[in-house]
Amino acid sequence: MKGKTLLSILLAVVLLVTALPATLGSASAAADATTLIVLVSWPITTLDPAVNYETAGGPFLGAVYDPLVKAVGTSKVEIVPWLAESWTKSDDGMAYTFKLRPGVKFHDGTPLNAEAVKFSFDRMFAMNAGAVANFNTVIDNIEVVDDLTVRFNLKFAFSSFLVSLTSLWGPTVVSPTTVKAHEVEGDWAAAWMAENEAGSGPYKLESYTRNQEFVLVRNPDYWGGWGDKYLERIVVRFVSESTTQRLMIEKGDADIAIGMSTEDLDALMEVAGVQVPEYNAQTIYEIRINTTREPLNNVKVRQALSYTFDYDQAVQGVRSGHAIRMTSVMAEGLGGYYKPSFLYTKDLDKARQLLAEAGYPDGGFTLQFVWIQGDETGRRLGEMWQADLKQVGIDLNIVEMPLATWWEAQASPDTAPDTMMGQWTQDYPDATMQLWAMYYSGNFPPAGSNYYFYKNEAVDKALEQARVEQDDAKRDALYQQAVEQIYSDAPEIWVFQPTERVAMRDNVKGYEYNFAYSYWYFDYSKMYKE
Repeated sequence: MKGKTLLSILLAVVLLVTALPATLGSASAAADATTLIVLVSWPITTLDPAVNYETAGGPFLGAVYDPLVKAVGTSKVEIVPWLAESWTKSDDGMAYTFKLRPGVKFHDGTPLNAEAVKFSFDRMFAMNAGAVANFNTVIDNIEVVDDLTVRFNLKFAFSSFLVSLTSLWGPTVVSPTTVKAHEVEGDWAAAWMAENEAGSGPYKLESYTRNQEFVLVRNPDYWGGWGDKYLERIVVRFVSESTTQRLMIEKGDADIAIGMSTEDLDALMEVAGVQVPEYNAQTIYEIRINTTREPLNNVKVRQALSYTFDYDQAVQGVRSGHAIRMTSVMAEGLGGYYKPSFLYTKDLDKARQLLAEAGYPDGGFTLQFVWIQGDETGRRLGEMWQADLKQVGIDLNIVEMPLATWWEAQASPDTAPDTMMGQWTQDYPDATMQLWAMYYSGNFPPAGSNYYFYKNEAVDKALEQARVEQDDAKRDALYQQAVEQIYSDAPEIWVFQPTERVAMRDNVKGYEYNFAYSYWYFDYSKMYKE
């Protein structure tokens, strides 16, 4: 599972031209206290929750569809009941039984029941797209116990099953009635669902114009109810140009914008009537190392590289302080987070010592570093690192690579470059998601996300045991063991967690950042304008 590693900056570049609606410059909708205009830097490519597997799905999926359980929290994550009001786990961890919330209705007026939950997962498995591998590799079958009770029987005692169900991508519930009404030759309504919806969430889809905008309207019958203040309409527009976003926020032609450049966000911080809150995010920036290639197959060489990197300069210089340096192999704030017993810092003498112990006393070799076309952060990090490597006798050949070529290159150890810029965002906020996907030796690309082609038998054993350990304390101990070994083996350079900043007019109230889902997710049901 790729964890949506596509860099947010890059996707706006890949989107060559975004057609803008004729009403883009109008302030009338933004001035309406019941309408929220949101600008996003790239468009959603499909509305189908069984297929969508992109960060850009956040502004839509979380508003229209509901999961069984949900992740909430600005910096730490808590799992809360949603469509399921309660659940139990079998003693052996092989079955989870959910009691559904009574009285929930889909947008078509039909009731939520256990059959709908089973249908939704069966549909996802049949579609075999998006984030399906997070679930069809774990779930054996789904039982309808009674009208409001559904049981998931697992293939193995996956200890992170409950938290996996908080993902925005995949495990949401759709109306069987609506889907069946739009099926064509048994296609599970694939064509129709790509541009329409069958949810139960607080907002309904009013219109969708591909590569331009979608419009949501309030669901007055929403099971969660409504407070005294709320938004009637949500207009999400796709505006790839950061400068255009900034000008619209400045003029009051839009209420919220995400995906803006650092420079434009900094400029907006000086504008009256605009707020730019900043949040620690769970995305990580990393320099991936091909551990199969000489001299990088020598752990002391990789450790030496880790001591040549200037982590503080990366945060303060490249990100202008809008990041926190990584202190582990995973993002701070995730469930199961553990900080190893030592920390790589820039120490060129230590790097020279390790290179000498590895048989390279004067360095004397050249490495390739690939950054993805359009990712200025990656380019700047490469240039910074190049200067420090030169001081220990290592030349760094910096190569710009188109996104499609970058994906193809990392699919095999033979084609993957020596080092390359990468990014990782979790599908769900738990250590298992990252550690298993990125460091287990059975998850080499192209099917998996171990982009380092890293293999350590002790790590594999600890991850295998942790994945099925039902005792949280024992599970965390296994993950700590794995993290210590992975960090020491240095299959990558863990750079930083960039912060996320949201530009919004100061009359927008009720916005809550969600650490699990990033700033692409909005709980519109809690928001309003003054």
